[in-house]
Amino acid sequence: MTALIDLQKARKKAKRTQVDFEAGGYSHELMNGEFAFLLVGSKAVVIRENPDAPIEQRVRFLTLDAFRQWSLNRFTETRDPSTGDVKTVTWAKRWLGSLDRRQFDGVEFHPDANPDPADAGGTPGYYNLWRGWGCQPKRGGSYAVLRDHLLTNVCGGDMDLFRWVFGFFAHMLQRPRERIGVALILRGKQGAGKTKPCEVIGSLIPSHYFLVDSARYLTGTFNAHMASCLLLQADEAVWAGDKQAEGRLKGLVTSTEQMVESKGIDPIRLRNFVRVVMTSNEDWVVPAGKEERRFCVLDVGDGVMQNSAYFAEMDRELDNGGREALLHDLLAFDLSSVDLRHIPKTGALLEQKIHSLDPIDAWWLDRLMAGTPTRKTDEWPSYIWTNLVRDDYLEASDRRGVRRKSTETELGARLKKIMPLLTRQKRPWTTPDGERRVWCYLLPPLKDCRSFFEKAVGQVIEWQDDEDLPGTDDG
Repeated sequence: MTALIDLQKARKKAKRTQVDFEAGGYSHELMNGEFAFLLVGSKAVVIRENPDAPIEQRVRFLTLDAFRQWSLNRFTETRDPSTGDVKTVTWAKRWLGSLDRRQFDGVEFHPDANPDPADAGGTPGYYNLWRGWGCQPKRGGSYAVLRDHLLTNVCGGDMDLFRWVFGFFAHMLQRPRERIGVALILRGKQGAGKTKPCEVIGSLIPSHYFLVDSARYLTGTFNAHMASCLLLQADEAVWAGDKQAEGRLKGLVTSTEQMVESKGIDPIRLRNFVRVVMTSNEDWVVPAGKEERRFCVLDVGDGVMQNSAYFAEMDRELDNGGREALLHDLLAFDLSSVDLRHIPKTGALLEQKIHSLDPIDAWWLDRLMAGTPTRKTDEWPSYIWTNLVRDDYLEASDRRGVRRKSTETELGARLKKIMPLLTRQKRPWTTPDGERRVWCYLLPPLKDCRSFFEKAVGQVIEWQDDEDLPGTDDG
């Protein structure tokens, strides 16, 4: 790993005291390398850096009490400047009282394309959580198997999709502080390799990649791990119908700031640079609106499902120079060649939109797909009694278990919005009470109604019927 963090620098400068420090001897240089005094909100805390700890614990925020407790069994001697007497104190007390202790006015996450955190810039006097890359970019290695997996299985052989996905990750490394407001969603069967691409990209920035498998890591109160997150992979972590998770997820994708909170420490507001990738084998993964612009949804093919030899070969390539070559190519990728702010309109995205439709839109899509305005009619008429349409909607809502049903006025207003050419007019109709004039919907041709719906969702829909279905002719 090439990230030159302060602890490693301090250890290089204090080689002569390294053995004594590890054996229990106090070294001010090494304490400064491992700890830093920091103001967070209205509270004073101590940051501890440990590059050998698990990823999520390499940078930890400690209360002053926790820091003091940690050193209760570590003592050193110091001379009282006022009396000249030698006193025995804890490491924490000696270090906290030092004039040259390492300290900062605040904390921020300022990722930079420069791999050296020391040259990453940021606010003077603020502690930067950026730790750089996990390897040096270098030509010569091969990541052919990973590329094949991305192109063939993740993108279905579509080169335009491949360039969009490759550009998504390239943008994260080249312009980590620029927000594009989109997320990548990968659906696939277990063992298809849907989590692999993100794991590989995450290995290029190991201190800033987090894989979570529970919604509590997204919506939980204590989310310190998000403070330095650049790439978040949520693997089966959220359900699309969870409104709390939905709000947090959309905030991570588009918001410029986020609140970060550790136990016992005031919440702090940090700039949000998180890129979200979600992986799941569920049909409904994300709440996608009809005009969705956040989620690029791809279906991962099962061509290499459970193929351990394939993924083992991928790992061998990456471990033998492929990772460095991948980083080089991501940094050299021409971002102007793809429009990352406009998500690809895939079939998988359309499915997410359909799963996310509200009760009225979902019911009307069923009617358009069947080619009849109600379940009790067998054709697409030029007009129909409004009561029959209302009753059909209510019956469909009952079958779906919808608790709050729209009123007849709300239903009519929505249908008018879905079908701009829809009008109402009194027409003769045979009712249970005999023939009389009733309010009817004057329906546009079925072909036009379907076109209106396609325009609303922004994608072409494959309608399941024959071309000669009533109302679909051009005459």
